Amino acid sequence: MIYHRAVSPVTPEWLVLLWRLPTGVSTERVSIWRGLRRLGAASLTPGAAALPYSEEFQEQLDWLAQEVDQGGGDAWVLPVIRLSGDEVRRIREQVDADRTSEYALLQDAARSFLQGVKEPTVGSDFAERHRIDKELLALQRRFLKIRDRDHFSAPGRRETAQMIDRCLAFRQGISRKLLPVTDPQLDPQEAR
Repeated sequence: MIYHRAVSPVTPEWLVLLWRLPTGVSTERVSIWRGLRRLGAASLTPGAAALPYSEEFQEQLDWLAQEVDQGGGDAWVLPVIRLSGDEVRRIREQVDADRTSEYALLQDAARSFLQGVKEPTVGSDFAERHRIDKELLALQRRFLKIRDRDHFSAPGRRETAQMIDRCLAFRQGISRKLLPVTDPQLDPQEAR
């Protein structure tokens, strides 16, 4: 009699997208690159990228693989159970460097806002107040997009959120879309 041992399913730690597109297919290549950038993927080679495992990322990478297939290429989404410590370190360093750079650019934009904005007065016209709210909303949205790609809490996240919160002192109360605090996920004790 043969007995089969039940194997418990192991949740992967990583997802890797491998793809190859025909030469000269730049539109699809740029589209894939933008999609991976939006997700915060680490580029392993020109035809491979990695993300921490999640069902959402699995679905997103499946869509990108389908796009590659439709562009005449080949693509595979591979769940990876384990990477070596060195491989994980290299991926984390690359992703953190990318996010840190994005946070630094956003801090520069927030500093520019603070240098250029004038203290609102009671008689400020609606158009100026609306412009200020739109700029603040754009800063917060940029931060939220970067944070969504920040899989490992890169350096600069807290400082960037605090810088944008300083900008909120100029909030005019027109836009209901502005958040009272830019990154509510941060521990209030850390924000000090």
